[in-house]
Amino acid sequence: MNRLLRAFLRVTMPLAVLAASCGCAVNRYQAPVSTFRDKTHQTIGVLSDFYSSRNAYEIDAYLLTVAADSKLEVLEKDKDGKPTPLGRPVFSPASIKARMDALNLIGIYASRLYELANTAAPVNFQSAATTLGDNLGSLDKTFQTLAGASDPTANRYVGPISKIIGLIGRLYLEHERDQLIKAAVADGAPQVDAILAQLRDDMDNVFSKEVVSGAKEKLATLVNTYNQEREKLNFEQRTARLSEIKAAAAEASASVGSAPANLVSSMMDAHKALVRAANSSDKEKLANLAAFNVALEAWTTQIQTLASQVKLLLR
Repeated sequence: MNRLLRAFLRVTMPLAVLAASCGCAVNRYQAPVSTFRDKTHQTIGVLSDFYSSRNAYEIDAYLLTVAADSKLEVLEKDKDGKPTPLGRPVFSPASIKARMDALNLIGIYASRLYELANTAAPVNFQSAATTLGDNLGSLDKTFQTLAGASDPTANRYVGPISKIIGLIGRLYLEHERDQLIKAAVADGAPQVDAILAQLRDDMDNVFSKEVVSGAKEKLATLVNTYNQEREKLNFEQRTARLSEIKAAAAEASASVGSAPANLVSSMMDAHKALVRAANSSDKEKLANLAAFNVALEAWTTQIQTLASQVKLLLR
């Protein structure tokens, strides 16, 4: 009973505060938008770790294969002239950076909403060009240059990124806060959803497949090498090898299920709940904020899950 009471209070107390604040212009959107901003930046951090680990992971897997067979040389190109992970990154650094910049653009969108919700005066921020800089301000053009056989999904980012850059620019005009936030989420939601959906699909169809196959290959290599050499190893050496196999098995298990894609899906669900809460009438607001709170809890769980799995992948 105590556990149920605590769970009830944990959900209802924040909602009571939110309900009390709905009549105050300054705090009408403050709590949900602030939480969305914070979780967005946590998500960007975790996914940055995941993306940045990809090429290093591929090099480690290649070197492990070489180490397991004394007949193999360390090469930048294999016998067929194809580059190894040591000779050329499996994932284009430019393509990875562009996708992280797309996430950072959504982070700026979340920060603009946060600043609007936390200021009492009409908004008149610095120019959009100054905030975005040349890098993000021309991100749509970056994806245009990446489009082609080496990055077949890059072109799908161009339209929504171009539109959300324009939206962020409009957020610097003076307007009443409530009207501006409603307009921002209404105009920004389709573009944010499109960018996140493409990121999710890329992770499912490109990055996750590489992680799963690489993790399984690493485990198989360690198991085969141990079985071939176990009779030559002493107890301490066998124990050390078996510890490596145990870690590789945990890594392979963690790779199944596309945790990065699941994290982005949870972020999309929370964003949709935020949009509903921002556009709801006073009568619907409490129920929609409750739904937003549930989506946030699911999103938080996915952030924590991926963070723990990335640690395994970075071993």
